[in-house]
Amino acid sequence: MTQNKKAQITIAHINDTHSHFEPSAIQLTLPEHALTGTQHFSSEGPHGNTTVYASCGGFARASTAMKEARKQAYLKGREFLFVHAGDCFQGTLYFSLFKGEANARLLSAVGVEMMALGNHELDMGNTPVADFLDQVNFPMLAGNWDLSQEDQSKRNPLRSKPNLYAYDPETECARYLVKDVQGEPVAIFGLTIENMDKIANPDPDTSFRNVVTVAENTIAALHGKGINKIILLSHLGYERDLELAEQVSGLGVIIGGHTHTMQGDFTNVGYGKKDVYAIQINGTCVVQAGCNALSMGQIHLDFAEDGSLEQVSGGNQLLLGRQFTLDATRNEHLDPDCHEAVKRYLKNQSNINLCAKDPVIEHILNLDYRPAVRERQTNHVADITETLRHVRVPDSRGGSAIAPLVVESFVWQGRRMGYDVDFGIHNAGGVRTSLNPGPISTADIAGRLLPFAIGLMLYKVRGIRIREALEGAIDNAVDNGVEGTGTGSFPYTADLRFTYRCCAPSGQRIEAIEFRKQGVWQSLVDDVVYTSVSSGYTATGKEGYQALLDYEMAPVSLDCTMAEAFEGYAAEQKILSAPRMDLITYIPCECEQGAA
Repeated sequence: MTQNKKAQITIAHINDTHSHFEPSAIQLTLPEHALTGTQHFSSEGPHGNTTVYASCGGFARASTAMKEARKQAYLKGREFLFVHAGDCFQGTLYFSLFKGEANARLLSAVGVEMMALGNHELDMGNTPVADFLDQVNFPMLAGNWDLSQEDQSKRNPLRSKPNLYAYDPETECARYLVKDVQGEPVAIFGLTIENMDKIANPDPDTSFRNVVTVAENTIAALHGKGINKIILLSHLGYERDLELAEQVSGLGVIIGGHTHTMQGDFTNVGYGKKDVYAIQINGTCVVQAGCNALSMGQIHLDFAEDGSLEQVSGGNQLLLGRQFTLDATRNEHLDPDCHEAVKRYLKNQSNINLCAKDPVIEHILNLDYRPAVRERQTNHVADITETLRHVRVPDSRGGSAIAPLVVESFVWQGRRMGYDVDFGIHNAGGVRTSLNPGPISTADIAGRLLPFAIGLMLYKVRGIRIREALEGAIDNAVDNGVEGTGTGSFPYTADLRFTYRCCAPSGQRIEAIEFRKQGVWQSLVDDVVYTSVSSGYTATGKEGYQALLDYEMAPVSLDCTMAEAFEGYAAEQKILSAPRMDLITYIPCECEQGAA
């Protein structure tokens, strides 16, 4: 019989970093007493609170914070682990320019010891993940990813990768790592979103198994080997992690990602409050650490002999620089007394880490990546004459003003390449920000507006499929008769207009659908074949667009990303203004019975 022992481990964790290697400017609202005894400070928030701006996060600070956490753990006789809970891909110009190569280099450099597979790692199929795994010096945990049917003739198949801990079809368990913690084995395995094919683009020869079944099988197998201290690295989302903790027994901690949840009370700096850190359910504690490399979590676990948790402590910390200003551009400085008072207050907050940048990480960025990014940040593409607001689902002020221009750029790109494109469709979630008046650069487009490096695809479908896809996408976005995956599926169009009536019976919610040909609007006919252009995400039937998969011509890549198309379109236009007409009339459900 196995004689288990106690074990103490500290785990530092990050998630959803999305290529945010650089710090971000964030606004902090400090209580009035933070500046007691100082004068000449005029920037006041509500109720006399003080508003300042800080440089927050970035990989150089994350590296410094991790090294200090590891040092403190070792000084206290604890084992240490640094993990990433998925979604390192996408998000900034660094990914648009360098794809997974920059992430592989910098995640390895900051000392990540293992990572969960995130959905955005699969936005462009399996091959980028395979290439990423060839470049990193740590394992990826994806214990419900079934690669047993993978085509081994691919350029770079995944199944034989030694650093990919995927699903084992023979045991029906997740492959796992075992870490020696003071002579006691601690197992770590990973799980990721099981409906991956609906929100990302995994290759069709691989699939994802049910997370509860895989978790239960894996825990039982570990217990059978005498291992009772188990850690799950998850990219399922906060609510799903809480559900899993309730459904499955035997996990010490679930370290999660996907929903960008910043656990803890940050009202002391005006940054919100979400549950307690390391919330415990059914003997399992659940943690998550925000997003975009702004913060790092540290959880201190004291396991008893039987695998239960004797003590849990820790928290999330914002990783701040040591200079504070009155404005987001960081040009308007505080007077010296106020600055010292702000710094003194923040230094005394347990959820704030004032940390310097690791020069090793700064050197890598300066030498190999920043020059190309800086060049594009100063590249003037076009001018915006008015605020181009982005909203996913139309509200009382109307729909998005920027998303229709994005779709126009898709149609422009397709026609520029010689295709007879009838119209374009794009999901609102693929557009990430509003744009203010003024010049717009390549960095604004590829780093902020369209940071997902997803290509455009051309396809041919009958009119009825367009009608069904539009209804399905809006139903998904507003949960109209279906359990949707979020508002991001709401469609915006170019040269295609229609009305969506929420209270109409299912299958009849799209009305007055027309497309524009040579400047003339005409009815879309159900049985006529049309040529449309969309992102690869939409064209492959995600989030309510599955009717597009019943195509007359399979989607063809235009070998051009969304950002590249919009940059070319904007450069030709030179001036960008809001569309003169709304192509979508959205009539929400206001009747008592709702939709049929």
